[in-house]
Amino acid sequence: MRLPRRAIALLSRATPVYKAGSLQVRTLLQASFDYKYIRDNADQLLENATSRNVHNARPHRVGELYDEYRGLLTQTNEHRSALNAASKEMGVLAKSMSDPKSKSAMLDLREQARVAKQAIQDIKEQLTDVESRLRCEAAKIPNSTHPDTPIGDETNARVVRTHGDLHNVKTVPEDGVDTQKLSSVEFQDHYDLVQRLGIVDMEAGARVAGSRFHYWRGGGALLELALVQYAMTRAAASGFVPHITPDAARSSVVDACGFRPRSSAEDGGAGEASQIYRMTPVAEERGEHNADPLCLVATAEIPLVAMRQQQILNGSSLPESVAGLSHCFRAEAGARGRDTRGIYRLHQFTKVELVTLSHPTASDAELQRLLDFQTSLYADLGLTFRVLQMPSHELGASAYQKYDIEAWMPGRKQWGEISSASNCTDYQARRLGIRVRGEGHHLFVHTLNATAVAVPRLAVALLESFQRPDGHVVIPAVLRPWMMGMESLAPENK
Repeated sequence: MRLPRRAIALLSRATPVYKAGSLQVRTLLQASFDYKYIRDNADQLLENATSRNVHNARPHRVGELYDEYRGLLTQTNEHRSALNAASKEMGVLAKSMSDPKSKSAMLDLREQARVAKQAIQDIKEQLTDVESRLRCEAAKIPNSTHPDTPIGDETNARVVRTHGDLHNVKTVPEDGVDTQKLSSVEFQDHYDLVQRLGIVDMEAGARVAGSRFHYWRGGGALLELALVQYAMTRAAASGFVPHITPDAARSSVVDACGFRPRSSAEDGGAGEASQIYRMTPVAEERGEHNADPLCLVATAEIPLVAMRQQQILNGSSLPESVAGLSHCFRAEAGARGRDTRGIYRLHQFTKVELVTLSHPTASDAELQRLLDFQTSLYADLGLTFRVLQMPSHELGASAYQKYDIEAWMPGRKQWGEISSASNCTDYQARRLGIRVRGEGHHLFVHTLNATAVAVPRLAVALLESFQRPDGHVVIPAVLRPWMMGMESLAPENK
């Protein structure tokens, strides 16, 4: 959420690191929510959540809990004052204990102190409970929404611009992507293409790991490596520092980045299934509990943003731009039908992700920089694609503004998403404690993310777009330096 400079962040401490045996264990991250702002703007925040199709956000409940918390703090302070006063009086009386009246007064004061201490302890337990519920409710509130964002579901997405004209062609071009020279052969679906080319083995993937896992083989494996090298080389040349990230992150980190179900049965909602895989070590199978279990990351955005958790950055270091390579793991719960055919929608895939940490005043410009980089990447691959400004229902919890890029996939005969770019403003930074030094106070940075290359989706677009009447698939010139001399993928001889 965008908050006024004077806004305060109560309860913003991170829980400490404690030792378990010889290992250091970090407990759950604690977000810096501005409860006063939420209470004072509850109507506006509820309207925003509703426009984003988020039905479990209860900002008014946050306000109630905040007032309850403040009331308990006031009671605690009153009891502490009474305890301090009693202690001070006992110190004075201790000097004249020979007087019977002093002894009687001392007994009264000790009783007052005991009552105050017990009251403080009782209230402390209430504070812990209220604080836990307060954090839980505040965490359900999504980011604010850019005023230009279309309202509604995906049918309300706004086409910003279109590049290329392959979407107007029904048959395969004979020469490169010159749509003036067309054959009489209709485009094949990528699933049929990869079988004929022998570059993907879905059956082996299913035998080893289950449905929607795959093996790249031969030219397909080289194609994945070429796409990664292409994206990383271009990103590094544009100022993004290359990283290879962990494929796992703590559950609290995943939550802090906004990857969670929108609602749950506990909140009275239907509950959107989580797309996150949670790791269960053997120790937990034996009954040992971990309060912050590891998850497989759905995108390198998670470990890239979290690298800077609990840090205060110098303004001169911003924007801080990184490119991360990782495997991505997604449960894809609820995915059915044509999208599950072939490699279009998988449980595991390789992706190069771009992340920028920006000064709050510069994040709009940074989003445009990311978008310009993406479109140049896909234009140089020769793809036909379009840029969409995504509507409110399509924004994740963290996104303030989001663009998707869809490539035309002529075999599927439809547009398919190949990347997205989002400005998350300070949503993630508040939850991860990432700030930038300011004059007299520190500001939460803005975080942005954009896909450079999601290998399977981009491969689908390339394979379907550059197929030829003789069954070959032409490899774009920009990828050939990493294809071991191959200029095209040829049908496998069987």
